[in-house]
Amino acid sequence: MDHRSQRKTPVFRVGAPVRALLLALVVAFIPVTALAASGGQGTPSKAPKGITVSLTPSSRTVDQGQAATYTVIATSTGGFSGPVTFAAAGLPAGTTAALSPSSVSLPAGGTAQVTLTLGTEPTTAVAKTNFTVTGSSGTVKSNAAPGQLQVLEVKRSFGISGSVAGVLAPGTSRPIDLHLTNTSNKGFGVTNLTVAISQVVRTQTAVAANLPCTVSDYQLTQYSGTYPLSIPVGTSSLSGLGVPQAAWPHVKMLDTLQLQDGCKGATIHFTYSGTGQAD
Repeated sequence: MDHRSQRKTPVFRVGAPVRALLLALVVAFIPVTALAASGGQGTPSKAPKGITVSLTPSSRTVDQGQAATYTVIATSTGGFSGPVTFAAAGLPAGTTAALSPSSVSLPAGGTAQVTLTLGTEPTTAVAKTNFTVTGSSGTVKSNAAPGQLQVLEVKRSFGISGSVAGVLAPGTSRPIDLHLTNTSNKGFGVTNLTVAISQVVRTQTAVAANLPCTVSDYQLTQYSGTYPLSIPVGTSSLSGLGVPQAAWPHVKMLDTLQLQDGCKGATIHFTYSGTGQAD
């Protein structure tokens, strides 16, 4: 028997320590990954300080030589505060812009208003023009708020008369058929038709008997039809234009507690007005 000592080859278990090391690395990296993920879900960035501008109404229509007014509204965003001045751009030739006041102090989170007046000349081109209004405070600039100005030809001249069908008595109402005379060479639109009683003329008998009758014994209802009312060249009437009688002006004699014998046979004088506008 060989009694020589036998050398034992040591056995190293390397698998387990490597796995433990990898596990430790994984555990070490998890908090870093979680930290990176949480950093992407933090508080959103605050909106930059700024100014937002709007215009009301956004569109106006005027005749040549007239002025149009708008309200400019400035709103603070992102906590902006400070003085704001305004400017209009893109206006048609022959148009002036005036702002009142010329500047405002805009509080943080608040609003401020100014009045924009656009003046036209008799020679301003007849057109529909888009323009913009902006506000600024140093390097802070607002959006360009859109607006529109429509300039029309000067108003047209025309004549108005009227006729009342039937006899008035206390408590009765009669329609007034308006007659419109267009002496120009083309048709146009009419707006703002109004009727007023200028005078009540009593009979000689009522005057001699000192029986009163005044404008206060009557009541007027104004035209309620659609505008503009298009009238052709020549003379036309509400009835001829197909306007329903219910929309005509009406005159009513009131039924009062006072003696109204002075209104018997009285003549009522009316005055008429309206605005003629080129189509």
